[in-house]
Amino acid sequence: MNNDQEGKDLDLKNSAAESATDHDVADIEAQTVTTASGKKPSARKLGDVTRRLRAGQTAEHLSHRASLNWRHDNLRVCDKTPSAQDIAPIGQLLETLLVSRTAQALYDTLKAQGVSVVYDRQVPLSQYYGRAEGNNPRHIITLNPLHPTGDLLNLLARELRRAWQNAQGALVNPLTYEPDEAILVNRAQQADVLMMAIKMAWELKLAGINEAWDYLTESSMADVSRLFEDKARQDFRTLNNGEAARAAYDRFFEGSRTKVHDKRIIHQMLLDETGYIKSREARPHVGMELFQRLGEVPQGRNYLAMQAAGRLPTDPAYASVEDRSNANFLWFIKFERSFQEKELQMLNESVRLSAEIVDLAKWSAKRGGEPAC
Repeated sequence: MNNDQEGKDLDLKNSAAESATDHDVADIEAQTVTTASGKKPSARKLGDVTRRLRAGQTAEHLSHRASLNWRHDNLRVCDKTPSAQDIAPIGQLLETLLVSRTAQALYDTLKAQGVSVVYDRQVPLSQYYGRAEGNNPRHIITLNPLHPTGDLLNLLARELRRAWQNAQGALVNPLTYEPDEAILVNRAQQADVLMMAIKMAWELKLAGINEAWDYLTESSMADVSRLFEDKARQDFRTLNNGEAARAAYDRFFEGSRTKVHDKRIIHQMLLDETGYIKSREARPHVGMELFQRLGEVPQGRNYLAMQAAGRLPTDPAYASVEDRSNANFLWFIKFERSFQEKELQMLNESVRLSAEIVDLAKWSAKRGGEPAC
């Protein structure tokens, strides 16, 4: 009898433990579903589940507690950095990229003015800095080393393009222009550096170095890269006459890939409230000459000087904002700027407000001595 009673007690304990565990899992799933649906999760229920998981009264709770600690330990979970031998040296990276004749031509121009390529883990991907030292500008390119070699080659190609454009006077700040035109200029700059990175990666592929090209074809820009490849394979002359480059440039504007770039430039407009939104300075308009400078390449034809499908790079279709969130913020910025312009116009208008004091005696004398009513 005692053994039967002990067995029943043990079964009841196991059943209670399983019930408690199932209850915790159900609570967590309910919190997850509620959060995913957009509703605010219940802080009380979440606190109760957390306390039960941390109590450690049963073996099941202890296992859940270990899982909870593992998920919340950011240092232990996220501390996964490559060792020094896994990071490609800057010299090796630059030597590989310069196998491309386009990259070599860009680098030769920058080398005469002073160019430096360094690793910096504080930048998310890459960054170009142009500064003046004496009479000569110095170009600094920083790369985050915690990326695959193929990605680093493409990032370096992009920043070399930006540095070369700055040396040629073709790199401008999009916020110099009105909101709609700033969107267009920012998109054009992003499409240009991507196209040049694709061109350099293709030249490396032809030389037997596939890392940069393989990374592009597996990325979100695979369709742009494949279109460039198709044009080049159909007719190799498209590499120099600008047709392959222009096809890749135009493909960049298709789909939703411009959404993230629009969001960044719009955030810059909003953050620079006093300098952009409330600025009363007259801003220049984008002309074809800007895109002619942007489309210059060290070797080959200016790909933005040609018309593709009857469209110039200044066509409004290139600046159409389809994303609703970006369009709303852009409308707000344009409204604020138009309000500032209207206010300035009203202040500049000459409004005559008479403040002259009238002497009634002199006025009545001029009227022939008639008394003033």
